[in-house]
Amino acid sequence: MPRLQPFDNRSGRGDPDGEMAPSLSHTTEIRVRFGETDPYGVAYFAAIFDYFKRGMDEFLRSRGLSPDLAYRNRNRNFGFPVVASNCRYRAPVRFDDLLILRTRVVRVEKSGATFGFSLFRTEAGKDILAAEGRVSCRSIDASWKPIPLPAELDTILSAR
Repeated sequence: MPRLQPFDNRSGRGDPDGEMAPSLSHTTEIRVRFGETDPYGVAYFAAIFDYFKRGMDEFLRSRGLSPDLAYRNRNRNFGFPVVASNCRYRAPVRFDDLLILRTRVVRVEKSGATFGFSLFRTEAGKDILAAEGRVSCRSIDASWKPIPLPAELDTILSAR
């Protein structure tokens, strides 16, 4: 897998290669909580995945969709579970650090989508890349069989 590049949402670019529209990205601030850290005050590796999940939730909210209706839509009989994830840890984040998480849509496929994440902490006025990763989700029906991406998700994730 190629190295993920951090991207600068402030410049109006939605991703490092300029392939996705800026509207397909979202920036969230996250404060590292005490319970997310080890005895040395460094955030556990699993906390970073939780931050990525929060980024996905806030991305969906910013596009007008409740995360609950995306991940588990009982009325429309579909789900959108995570099927793969990865993370590259670049620098530690510590208790009480204020982080910037940039979430973007990396790929939309017939039955799923992949989100990309760049997590930064600020040190001496500079953004330091702390972690980068991806999370892939797939559309399923109530029996857990793959289905095409529901129209409302496709529209939200494709910015059409």
